[in-house]
Amino acid sequence: MTAVPAQYLQATALWTQEHFDISIPVQVSADQLEEILAKRLETLISENFQQFIFLLYRVDVSEKQVKEILDTAAATGADPYKPIAALIIARQLQKIISRATYKQDHLPDDEERW
Repeated sequence: MTAVPAQYLQATALWTQEHFDISIPVQVSADQLEEILAKRLETLISENFQQFIFLLYRVDVSEKQVKEILDTAAATGADPYKPIAALIIARQLQKIISRATYKQDHLPDDEERW
């Protein structure tokens, strides 16, 4: 995984902890986060596939990319959990970075916005 600013990684870790109901250390690396999430995805896929699908929609990951990962895993016998975890983390990072980039701090009150 590419280098990510610490504040964005921590925000992603916090979001992941809350939405995937997992425990994540305060100082977590991108690789550790991916590994922890992959283990949770393995459990979700095997025990509660509907919840897994719901979370994918909530994160707004590409259904096509997830399907490609699952198809490749089925064809090769590879583990699909880490690639899906990486996809989820990348999407959440993208959203967090986008919000930070386009954040408007000093907006006028509602009447002056128009």
